[in-house]
Amino acid sequence: MKQQTKKVKDKKIRAFEATLRTVWGFERVFKKYVHSEESGGLWAYVRHLSEKERYIANAMQNDEDIVIEVAFNPKITTDLMIEFGDKTYKIVSIDPFEFNKTDLVIRAKEVAAQTYDEIEWGEL
Repeated sequence: MKQQTKKVKDKKIRAFEATLRTVWGFERVFKKYVHSEESGGLWAYVRHLSEKERYIANAMQNDEDIVIEVAFNPKITTDLMIEFGDKTYKIVSIDPFEFNKTDLVIRAKEVAAQTYDEIEWGEL
């Protein structure tokens, strides 16, 4: 019998959208978080892909690095980026976990961090 590992959402991630806007004739890059500054981010369970998962992802030509599980939030889409620790990740896919709107399983790959001209915060 396989032992189940309890997935404790004890890490904070920050989810944001990067947009390019023209302000006074200059292009500026904005970072807009989907959550409030006060919340500090979203509680999440975060882990690296297992070797088996990495092998499957490589076979499918998906360059995934981590798996993140968060509470269901309709603001989380594949257009967003994730900050975890000192790294930035691009969301590759989102699994709505049995379509019951309780959790989202996010697969993401590490990308180079970018510099942003302005930061905005959402509400959560």
